[in-house]
Amino acid sequence: MRVSDNSPTLQPAAYLCRPPRNPRTAYGDGEALRHFAARLGLPAPVFYLDDVHPSSWGHRSRPQFETLVRAVIDGTHRLLLIPGPWVFSSDEGRIRLSLRVLSAAGCTRVLALPKHHATVLQEHPATVGERPGRVPGQRRPSV
Repeated sequence: MRVSDNSPTLQPAAYLCRPPRNPRTAYGDGEALRHFAARLGLPAPVFYLDDVHPSSWGHRSRPQFETLVRAVIDGTHRLLLIPGPWVFSSDEGRIRLSLRVLSAAGCTRVLALPKHHATVLQEHPATVGERPGRVPGQRRPSV
């Protein structure tokens, strides 16, 4: 299975958060995203890692998410890989807002890890959308 991001030369991005109580989780998620990209025939992703758990964000800054959005605006990335939508927030509204921001910036596709691809995600049963690789509430990009 090969995924097109409208430009085969663009490197995909990957967004992670490092929970303060379990920083090794981000490492496991990162490895799973590298394998996922390879399985899709993509180059290794560029990682953006915030050192805060999504449930504690509130109004706190997410500097690497902001850097990711700027990189998408600049045309560096069009495809984003995530371990699951929970990296954006534990709140469904904030997840949708993060996806809208990325889409408005120019991100054409967000893919979440399928359940069978990451053992870390078994703690988070709501991380995969209606179909593997789809984020809940995300519409298919118009081509």
